[in-house]
Amino acid sequence: MPSLETLKNNIQVVEELADISNTLEQIAARDILKVRERTLKSRDYFNETWKIYSVLRKLAPVNPNVKDRSLVVMITFNRGMCGSLLNKVISVGDQLYKKYKADLLITGRKGHSHFANRNERTIHFFSIPNQIKFEEIEPLKDILGQYSAVHIVFPRYYSATKQDVEIVSLMLGEDNETSTEKKSTNYLKRVILPKQFKIEPTIEEVVDRFNKTVMGILVYNYFSEALLAYSAAQVIAMRNANNNASEERTKMIHRYHKMTREIIDIKLRELYKSNRNLL
Repeated sequence: MPSLETLKNNIQVVEELADISNTLEQIAARDILKVRERTLKSRDYFNETWKIYSVLRKLAPVNPNVKDRSLVVMITFNRGMCGSLLNKVISVGDQLYKKYKADLLITGRKGHSHFANRNERTIHFFSIPNQIKFEEIEPLKDILGQYSAVHIVFPRYYSATKQDVEIVSLMLGEDNETSTEKKSTNYLKRVILPKQFKIEPTIEEVVDRFNKTVMGILVYNYFSEALLAYSAAQVIAMRNANNNASEERTKMIHRYHKMTREIIDIKLRELYKSNRNLL
């Protein structure tokens, strides 16, 4: 059984943990307020932009500089505790990494340590701030454009209590191309041939110029989605941690008072006994 002083110190530690978890919950809630409305509003804009780009890409030949390899992009978090959501993202990313014998691009410090010692194939590590700006993803555009297939693994926000892992696959080539969203994969039912259109400048020039811009929008969009989902998961995890710490604190305080009463009772009995002996 711990001593009274040890129990008192443990109560203080639990109180500090409760304060920390409450602070992290407030930080995550603040992040949600900042990005939720912006992210939800941008979804429709992003989907329409991708549809336009997909049509143009169908009309252009495949870039000869593209590697016939797959790249798995895993979007993880820099700080905080997100419950099981982060582990799910890493698990799904690892499965795709093995399935496609792919190269790997990991964003966020939380995912770096898991793959730090893996050397089967090329691994790109990219550190991003939690409040990322569009211009900060510039280095990623060239990397993504080098691969014939890109699989992006990220958490998506559905509600304050529901977040799930999603995979978005982007594939170049006439027969393998897919849209970024499942609901829009069949929006173009018929084959479009270049001779149906007269376009100046050429399709190749338009696509080359548009490619980096759309790739940047793509990456930025999913970073925003991931931040929103991770923040929501962190709110839940920290609220649970705070509740658990508060419950444990209540139990420990009860034990502390019980031990105090027992010690007082022992001292009183000893005092009573010594007084009787004096008589």
